[in-house]
Amino acid sequence: MADLLSTVAQELERVRVLGLRVEQTICAIAVRSALDSALVAELQHLDAALQHIAALRDFTEQLSVQCDDSALIDAAPALDRITLADLRARLGGADDDGGSADDGWEVL
Repeated sequence: MADLLSTVAQELERVRVLGLRVEQTICAIAVRSALDSALVAELQHLDAALQHIAALRDFTEQLSVQCDDSALIDAAPALDRITLADLRARLGGADDDGGSADDGWEVL
């Protein structure tokens, strides 16, 4: 259970980092395009979402630290609900190849 929670926390961090990249890109586009400041202010919603993800990451990581290492859970039914193969593999315990956060994106 501890390893699974730690892996979920790592995935939340992966999503947060991708969100930060999107936020930076949108800000750069906004500056170059002289977009309306009210529209740019909407980026606060993205920032709030990224903070929410960071809080969930921290919560999940702390749970993994507190979790009894001998606690076992059958994650297979939950993994069956994950449609992204690379994410399902990582959550299932496959080794991460150390690639960047955007390697292997599946386009739906």
